[in-house]
Amino acid sequence: MRHLLPLAFALASLTAACGSAPSHPMQPPTAHASPAPVLTASVYGKDPNGSIGEDGLQLSLKSAIDLQFPARLGIVPLAAPFDPKAKGKLRLRHVAAGGLGPALLASPHFTQINDVDTELPNVGGIEGLRALASRYRLRYLLLYSERFEDSTHLNGWAWTYATVVGMFIVPGVTVSSHGVLQADLLDVRTGTILFTVVESVSVDEKTFMIGAGRSHLDAQAKAAVAAAPALAKKVMAQTQALVDLAEGAEQNKPKPLLLPPPVQN
Repeated sequence: MRHLLPLAFALASLTAACGSAPSHPMQPPTAHASPAPVLTASVYGKDPNGSIGEDGLQLSLKSAIDLQFPARLGIVPLAAPFDPKAKGKLRLRHVAAGGLGPALLASPHFTQINDVDTELPNVGGIEGLRALASRYRLRYLLLYSERFEDSTHLNGWAWTYATVVGMFIVPGVTVSSHGVLQADLLDVRTGTILFTVVESVSVDEKTFMIGAGRSHLDAQAKAAVAAAPALAKKVMAQTQALVDLAEGAEQNKPKPLLLPPPVQN
């Protein structure tokens, strides 16, 4: 018995050590990852710039968004993208309401197209747009804006301007510009821009020196109206792509890609 006691003590110590050993830090991957959280409110600050902290940014990136289509849509003509405070020209509203809105009525994802007046009280920026949408009880906003780069120049008929009379009877000025029509779909609930689409437009017409500026604006307005249906088709295509992505998310979950260890047992 005296010789067996040390052996029994050693076995008891080994058993206790094995029972208290920490679990291995490397765990096999689970077959099904936990579902992503759904973003139900804006993570951006209430200031016009819509600031965001690190916690909000990380939450936004790891969260899903409930699309909720079909839904009511509001179209907002903006003088500058995302700025409802800047005063836009009436022709912007004409393109948004007369060209873009009717074309979007063909989309099955929007139950109603509503014109939005930016002169209602708002703080500006994205938060100002969300406030406008809440007054109209809209789930989504489509923000419409235009940008043109002017490249008007004198053409080959400008030599007649030396006669003075030529300024009134010869189209010696070419009003030219290149621009884009832009549409941004805003998820009012979360303050998320779901997508941006643009349609290129160009103007190149000869006109008289007197009244060239007005002719240029008229030409740009006509070009914008003509391009609005094409922009609407891009909006509908992108919206359908969002719906397709959401519907296919469950069937096409990404499989984990694991780098194998350099040593195999």
